Amino acid sequence: MNLDQVTVEIRPRSAWEALDLGLLMARRWWWPMMKLWLIVSLPVLAIALLIPAGYWWISAILIWWLKPIYERPLLHILSHAVFNELPDTHSTLKAFPSFAFKQIMLSLSWRRLSPTRCMDLPVLQLEGLSGARRYERLGILHREDSSPASWISFLGLMLEFSLWIGLITLVWAFIPQELNIEWAGLFFDHESAELIGLQIFIWYCAIALTAPFYVACGFALYLNRRIKLEAWDIDIAFRRIANKRVNQSRVLSLIGALAIGFCSLIDGIPPAYADESLPGMEQTSDDSTDEFVIEKPLGEYQELDRDSAQAAIKDVMQQGEFSRKEKVRELKFDEPEEDEDSSEFWEKLFDFLENFEGFIAAANMLEILLWFAVMALIVYVIYRYRNWLAAQFVRVKPVAVTTAKPVTLFGMDVTRESLPDDISQTALELLTTGNTRAALALLYRASLFRLIDSGIEIHDGHTEGECVRLMREHYSTISSQPRDALKIRIDYFAQLTRAWQQLAYGHLDPDHHHAEQLCKNWNPCWLDSSTSTARGAQ
Repeated sequence: MNLDQVTVEIRPRSAWEALDLGLLMARRWWWPMMKLWLIVSLPVLAIALLIPAGYWWISAILIWWLKPIYERPLLHILSHAVFNELPDTHSTLKAFPSFAFKQIMLSLSWRRLSPTRCMDLPVLQLEGLSGARRYERLGILHREDSSPASWISFLGLMLEFSLWIGLITLVWAFIPQELNIEWAGLFFDHESAELIGLQIFIWYCAIALTAPFYVACGFALYLNRRIKLEAWDIDIAFRRIANKRVNQSRVLSLIGALAIGFCSLIDGIPPAYADESLPGMEQTSDDSTDEFVIEKPLGEYQELDRDSAQAAIKDVMQQGEFSRKEKVRELKFDEPEEDEDSSEFWEKLFDFLENFEGFIAAANMLEILLWFAVMALIVYVIYRYRNWLAAQFVRVKPVAVTTAKPVTLFGMDVTRESLPDDISQTALELLTTGNTRAALALLYRASLFRLIDSGIEIHDGHTEGECVRLMREHYSTISSQPRDALKIRIDYFAQLTRAWQQLAYGHLDPDHHHAEQLCKNWNPCWLDSSTSTARGAQ
């Protein structure tokens, strides 16, 4: 294993990022992997198609159960391609017997249903571990990043079923409508051997499409754990630093040799031989502090022998720093030892099992646990979707928020108490005395009061033009009053607002006749006929 020839970026990744790397590896080397997968699995497909149609389920299980055998050549290609040694088809088939039947009975028995099978296969095939050493190694690898391996197994199985149904749908879509073939009778009729063979072949194609990605994702998780545990990224970094310094030393040596030769040619000094020392070289070499410690590039990565490593570890652990022992004393009450006869224990156990009491108790306990799980699930669902449930079943009428009516607007008092009883008459009197500004201010304040009283929300942040716009929007929704009266009121307020803006901001007095018409028209515009008559009588 030469880390200098790695074709992927060596760095610690998260588990899901490692799965993305596995998908990229499967896409890059998809055709060599798929070609080998077909060569190895086609004999099994032929055997499955020869099984009688009445035992079609045996054919489907046979193709699915022998998947660990088809996956081993794919792992062989990936393990070499990652280190820039992509094997050809002939060499892989030649090496196939050497790794295809390693612990094959265990791989096809209870290990076949392991959810982390894709991540465990490299330990068996690449490291060649078995027994207790394999369990220890898997325990180290599964401390992190083992959960995505289980999800890959589950999602891969679901993807196979989805592809199987999708391919069946695709075949059915190409059948002409003139044939009038029923869907259920075409693909779920177990009496036709041809249709059963077609279903098995489609199932085989679905497994073939997912196999390279499944193996590549498992190998990427395994590779990511090796990078984290053995610090491959640090090793590669040190190798690059060492090689860089060696190359620099070689360049400096070559420059030095050329400089010495050039000086010797100029001064006529004969070139020095290897066994001769130049003047001042000994002192320079003794006092030099820039001599490179690393003069040779690091070789290929060599894995330590397990036995020698264990022996070295034992020697270190036997040193005084690691073999210190302490004696701890504590008071403890003596308890009478219970002498229980083992034969009596086994007799009670067998009697307990013979009367089915143990099974009944276990079944009752399991039922209680299931009911607790169901209730916990219901509570979780209600809590999780409480907002949606409240929106569906609880219809609460929103509470109307009452806002306080403003007292002053634009620096003017707009309360009912600040206004006279007859607005038009008072404004005419002010206009007659020559106080045009006070007359228009009174008309404008009274108009704002009427707008606020009708329900329009106006505050100091609004401008005079926005007040006109709010009035138009509000009156457009009123259907209880005549449209003509509302239009007259809107036009009056627009004219009054324009005159007030010219006087207040431009200091331009309006025409006397126009101001007089504004004063006279206020009562007919804002007050109904009954109110106007009552005010005239007063």
